[in-house]
Amino acid sequence: MSNTKRAKDLEQATISWESLKGKIAPEIFQAPKTVGDLYGSWPPVHERNIRYLLRNADGKAWMNHLSLMAAVLSARRLDVYTVELTLRMMHSRFAALLPALGLETMDGWKVDLHLSAYLKGELLSQDTEYMRFKFLQDYMSATKHVKNWLEALPLEDQQMYRPYVLALVNPLAIEGLDKRQEIEQQQRQRRKAETEAVVPHFGPLRAEAHFRYNRLMRLRQAYQQALKKVLPDHSNLPLEFSYDEGDPPVERLFFKLWGRRSFVLDPEHAERYTRSTIEKAKNRRKGFTDERNVVFLEFIKAEPLVEGISPEGLWFADLLRVGVLGSKPRFGSPEEVRVKQVWLHQWGYGEDETLNESTMPFSTGCPGLLTWPDEKKSSGGSLGQFMDEAQKRTAGALIPVETLYAAATFGLLSIDLVTSTGMRLNELQQVSLSPQCLIRLVDEPPPGAKDQSPRIRYLLRLLPKGERTETLHNYGIGRESVKLIERTAQMLCEYYQLHSGEALPRVPFDPRHHRQHRFEQIEAPYLFQYNYQHLGDRAIHACMRFLMHGMVFQDSQGKPVVLKPHLLRHAFATYAVHVEGMPIDLVAKWLQQKSLEVTKYYSEMPEYMQLEQHSSFVARLATQINVREAILRSPEEIRKQAEEARRRVGTLVPVCGGECILDAYCPNQFDCVHCPAKAPDPEKRYQVEEKKRWAQERFTYYEQEGLVLEAEKMKQLLRACELELKEMEMIVAYRKDEVHVIQIQPRPKRPS
Repeated sequence: MSNTKRAKDLEQATISWESLKGKIAPEIFQAPKTVGDLYGSWPPVHERNIRYLLRNADGKAWMNHLSLMAAVLSARRLDVYTVELTLRMMHSRFAALLPALGLETMDGWKVDLHLSAYLKGELLSQDTEYMRFKFLQDYMSATKHVKNWLEALPLEDQQMYRPYVLALVNPLAIEGLDKRQEIEQQQRQRRKAETEAVVPHFGPLRAEAHFRYNRLMRLRQAYQQALKKVLPDHSNLPLEFSYDEGDPPVERLFFKLWGRRSFVLDPEHAERYTRSTIEKAKNRRKGFTDERNVVFLEFIKAEPLVEGISPEGLWFADLLRVGVLGSKPRFGSPEEVRVKQVWLHQWGYGEDETLNESTMPFSTGCPGLLTWPDEKKSSGGSLGQFMDEAQKRTAGALIPVETLYAAATFGLLSIDLVTSTGMRLNELQQVSLSPQCLIRLVDEPPPGAKDQSPRIRYLLRLLPKGERTETLHNYGIGRESVKLIERTAQMLCEYYQLHSGEALPRVPFDPRHHRQHRFEQIEAPYLFQYNYQHLGDRAIHACMRFLMHGMVFQDSQGKPVVLKPHLLRHAFATYAVHVEGMPIDLVAKWLQQKSLEVTKYYSEMPEYMQLEQHSSFVARLATQINVREAILRSPEEIRKQAEEARRRVGTLVPVCGGECILDAYCPNQFDCVHCPAKAPDPEKRYQVEEKKRWAQERFTYYEQEGLVLEAEKMKQLLRACELELKEMEMIVAYRKDEVHVIQIQPRPKRPS
């Protein structure tokens, strides 16, 4: 049986611990205090991990060892993904180490001797330091669990199972070779450098994402207007048109609408096609029939309308011209692939790979998303193949408008939610239109308020990482996020051609995701779906990268930094703690983190802020003011403050300059100006301006009175007001840009 057929059969088969019967030692199959225990009930090994063992380790010398390891770790209630990662690491390294050592069985595995040689690089020299570190880490953790299990058994059983238990590592044998702390420190430094590059632009990048989405939305409107002018027989193709960008206009964008036939038969292109292809186009055969003669858009150029201002054009045009969307970076002649990879690495993509490895930063793994539709017909090749060849024959950029619009919509929603809530990518993937996820709260207006209309708030209820029960946690979202959720739902309704009132398709959670086992029995109307497929990590990464491509971030060494959801999560924490001055325990709650040490790491102060803080500290020292070390507030203090908040201040209600989205009693002492838990509302700008005016008066008074600390507080409040007013200006700007209406200007068709 071929490996491919065997793998397919495994995928389709119902898998359980029983599937290992006859493939592992009988004593392991019935090991006490595990899933096989005949006299007890213990947590099972997840079918995903059993399937991995059958597919990869069946018949290998370490099959019994890994099967026992999986049973023990699962019985100890380790996360399914943790068990899977351990099995993957053990299998892959033993598959390489045993042949390198000339061993055929595990009897010859001498952990102290062989592991020290591996850590020194004497074995498998091609492995990275990180790979060696991870193997050591996983090996030590897993063998400790299994050893503890073994020692809890009767002596007779211990003798029976000892041959299947991997030996523990003697710390003295690897003394000086364990570089875990060094490698972890390098990773932290790298993440810190990337975070430092993003934090100063945290507000502007949110606005830039909106501006780019708006620009693509106008392109789509222009495309739809132009399509209406195409004659039924396509005789007026190519159709040239243009429209102006900016308010007032600052540049003019030029386009052409083509059909397959008109593109191939155009004098500028015909000489680059074979005679056979031209004959098929003339005779309307194969890929050039009326049915296959699809209309597509080409971006020609951008021209400035204001002297001294260079045209911006379309930020994604080069992605299309170079051919790096989807899986294209890995296809073509060796020279074409090399050019694409060099180009991508110059932009910072593939940062974890070398130039000898291929990177596909804009590959979604979802057919039709960030790529041309690739539906094979009876003959004539797919549309995607035709467009790839056509792109090589023109200097313009051939644009798959609808698929790019969908990607930009997903990208904008993900950037908005991550930067406004700090949620993880997996939590983002759970967002759906089900009533269990998107919660609408209606509150009575506060007594005495001028506006007596009900207060409507929204929550997302999601299952965060680390939550072992099925308890959903609340994530407050603002009006802007709700608006983007509605827009994404509308885009999907148009894509699926749903009728009014018809629900989004219910799809299963991404089967390749490491937390899929928490949602495997659930099909839901997920917002992050396309082509009846739930979007995985890779797809959301690609959509974010597409929307933000060309927005340059560099670390202190000048190395380009590429936006990723987890990096934005770090930036959110750093921004909240060090720019907004939020208490670290409050930020930990927003991030759904149980350990304050982890939140400290996420929100470590950037170096440039340390320098600013030092300068400010020296200036204050000159006034001989005692500076006390800040301490974390205790849970008792938080509870006390929560009791004082029972008048509904800070709990999803209107506050100065906007609305609070924190679904908890406010532990920030109601200091709402420029708080990350507040959704700013430009219509309430006057409230922040009044706060700023008051703070300026107090600042002047305190300075005159020599009250340095009080003056410093007012200075911080003034800065917060200025930052919030700037953020409101950006919101007003992209909202105005959002409603900017374009009108295309068709150009007469040139005589043939």
